[in-house]
Amino acid sequence: MKALIVDDERGITSSLVEFLALDGIEAVPAANANTALVLLGETTFDVVVSDLRMPGMDGLGLLARIREMGFGLPFIMMSAHGEVKDAVAAMKGGAWDYLIKPFDPEELVLRIRKAVAERRALDKLAVGMRGLPEGQGLVGESPAMLAVRKLIAKAAPSPATILLTGESGTGKEVAARSIHSQSGREGPFVAINIGALPETLLESELFGHEKGAFTGADSRRPGLFEAAQGGTLFLDEIGELPLHLQVKLLRAIQERKVQRLGSTTGVPVDVRFLAATNRDLEAEVTSGRFREDLYYRINVVRINLPPLREREGDRSLLAGHFFTLLTRRLGRKLEGISPGALSVIEAHSFPGNVRELENLIERAIILAEGPRLEAADFSLGRRGPDPTSSSENSPKTLAELEHQAIVAALLRNHWHREHSASELGITRRTLLNKMKDYGIEAPTAV
Repeated sequence: MKALIVDDERGITSSLVEFLALDGIEAVPAANANTALVLLGETTFDVVVSDLRMPGMDGLGLLARIREMGFGLPFIMMSAHGEVKDAVAAMKGGAWDYLIKPFDPEELVLRIRKAVAERRALDKLAVGMRGLPEGQGLVGESPAMLAVRKLIAKAAPSPATILLTGESGTGKEVAARSIHSQSGREGPFVAINIGALPETLLESELFGHEKGAFTGADSRRPGLFEAAQGGTLFLDEIGELPLHLQVKLLRAIQERKVQRLGSTTGVPVDVRFLAATNRDLEAEVTSGRFREDLYYRINVVRINLPPLREREGDRSLLAGHFFTLLTRRLGRKLEGISPGALSVIEAHSFPGNVRELENLIERAIILAEGPRLEAADFSLGRRGPDPTSSSENSPKTLAELEHQAIVAALLRNHWHREHSASELGITRRTLLNKMKDYGIEAPTAV
């Protein structure tokens, strides 16, 4: 991260440059607005921090010139106590934030990191809103997703069986469709969720049946293996497959033939086989609930879909992607998603992963009353006071409320102090002091 610090007082710029370096922020000083404009033309910066009052062009003039030149980077204004009205004018002119002198340098670090994170989130949102049409691949630019896409590109053209793993909602079926689209196979993509069907129907659905094979089988019916002829068969939640059908599935994969219920002959099939699970199949094999030979047969190439909490920067990208798709599908004309709403989305851990994010965006679009989605349109599991709860269980003092808010923020952010402090609107140092005052200690595993 790189910051441009603009102030005519050399002592201030020097101390800020040194302090920011301690927090891993590279800072470049500029003694006046003209020097700052030259540096902006020569170097890429993530944020500009400028004093309001300077000889020659002041901070407001510098802000106006930066916006005229097309730079969208965050601008943080520093002003003295008597210049608050000018600071407000700066906000109206496009400044991202402002600080009143004197301020704690750590507060500046917090504001810089927050501003840069919000700007990057908005950039990701814009990319997502221009993104891929529905069903045309995995959305994401995080290192974790780039690695997944690279592995898919390598494995898709081969005939190898692929096992997709990952938590529920991480996009395993989307990945399976991406594999099929890059496989070169001309047949259809056929998917079945094994966990969604009763065991009595599974065998018939997968392998088909002959007329009279069982009560109600009044005609011959091909199964999904035959329906996927020349294409791809995707078995989601394969860990739910009963043991007696695991034997039949293994035989079908090995022999490239399926035997319908009620038949004594096999039907040749040309199918690319993909499977997915959110279970630990190794543990299932050890416990005897999943056949070891089938496990090794389906686990030729393994691709793990990372949870959304490990996909840095992808939340806003996906939010933009889903916003565009869902407003079109739902017939709603909205302007976009506010920076405040994006901050809420970026701070949430999303235990339900991409599926949870999509559902939340859809709900917000349906219920939104304003021209764009705001933070208030996203509940994200944060519940307000329960009016039905007894007063004995409710906080009674400001200290109790503050303690509760701090613990809740720490839990939501997996005990990350800086993220928690940012969410609470305080500095990291203030958070640490309050944790000490309240005796709040992180779990030893954190």
